Formats: sequence, C-alpha cells, structure tokens
Amino acid sequence: MPTDEKQLIARILDGHAEDFGYFLERYSQEAFAIVARLVPQQADAEELVQDAFVRAFSRLETFGGRSSFSTWICRIAYTTAVSWLRKRRIKYLSIDDQPELTAAEVDETLDDESRIDELRRAIRLLKPDEQTLITLYYYDNRPLTDIAYILDMEAGAIATRLHRIRRKLFLLMKHGTNR
Repeated sequence: MPTDEKQLIARILDGHAEDFGYFLERYSQEAFAIVARLVPQQADAEELVQDAFVRAFSRLETFGGRSSFSTWICRIAYTTAVSWLRKRRIKYLSIDDQPELTAAEVDETLDDESRIDELRRAIRLLKPDEQTLITLYYYDNRPLTDIAYILDMEAGAIATRLHRIRRKLFLLMKHGTNR
C-alpha cells in the first residue's frame, strides 16, 4: 500500500472521517465489479458496495496492511455479497455429478476462438462465486494470493477451484448454453 494511504488511514483514525472519501472514490468501482458478478441486480449490488464501505470504515482500525487496501476492501465487498446471497438461498448449477474430463478435452474446447460467445454464455451460467473467481483471475489478472485473501481461501484451493470451473465451463459448452 502506498505510504500516503497509510498516512490517510492514520488521519481518518485520528478523527478526519471525511478523508475516507478518497478510498470510496478510488476503490468503489473495483468493489462494485466483484459484487456485480455475484448480484446481477444493479441496485442491490450498489447497496451492498455501500454496506461494504460502511463496514470497512467502521473496522478501519483492524486493517493491518497485510494486503493492499484494494484487496482488503474487495474481500469485505465479496463477503458482504456472499452473506446477502446466503440469506436468500439462491440455487445455481452444479457439476458434482458430472463425469471426469481430461485436461486435453478442456483445453481443446476453451482454446477454440470461434467459441468465445459460447464461453461467455457458459460463464453467465456459473454460480456467482465461480464467476467472481474467473473475473479476478482471468479478467483482472489478480495473483492467487490476492484472490485467496479476498475469498478467504488457501491459494492451493483457488487453483483447484479454477481447474474445476474450467471443467464445468467445458461441460456447459459441450451440452449447450442455450437453455
């Protein structure tokens, strides 16, 4: 984290609450991108991002600098959205009963440029947390350690989940996404 952000946090903790607007302005779009993957209704996503920033502000003294502020606020936004979804008990597609695939089968399908639109449709059928993982890793190019922190998982578990999601995408594409 840049030194100026550490100083800004110290100022906020010393009573200059108005300085928190810097973090809201700088990181709200990043937090919204994560929440919007989980919660497709924009109004709900916006409200959850606001809730996440309120939580971050109220817990600012717990920020220890082990990660960047960006990663910390994204973790808060993610957990806020996941909690919201759990309360609603929303059901999503599962691949637990699907057959095993070889890595070659998965790579062959995902590398075919003519199937990009089909891949995008398949991604929309994933569970929100799977979409978030795909977004953080493939679109945002975040390192596994940051993703692990945001999702509160081990980096090895993230790698395993990415592999499973790729298999799931293959199956969705193989069996059609026009449902």
